[in-house]
Amino acid sequence: MDNLFDSFKQRIMQGLKNRIPVESKLIILGEIIYAVERRDLIPKQARELEELLDIQNAVEDYAAIREKAIFGELIEEIQV
Repeated sequence: MDNLFDSFKQRIMQGLKNRIPVESKLIILGEIIYAVERRDLIPKQARELEELLDIQNAVEDYAAIREKAIFGELIEEIQV
């Protein structure tokens, strides 16, 4: 798992250095999610790599868009 994590991390760092577009970042994120589904990465590693991609600063309302991608809708917070 560490070899794959390091490989992703190296590719992300190289991509950031070369100012890859957000579309490329999203493709990499898809590869990361696939690696978690295959259990080649653990969720903690995936979250770290996702943060490195810095998509939240490139996509307006990224948290809401991400939530819609996961659940198919926005899940409203329950007021206590």
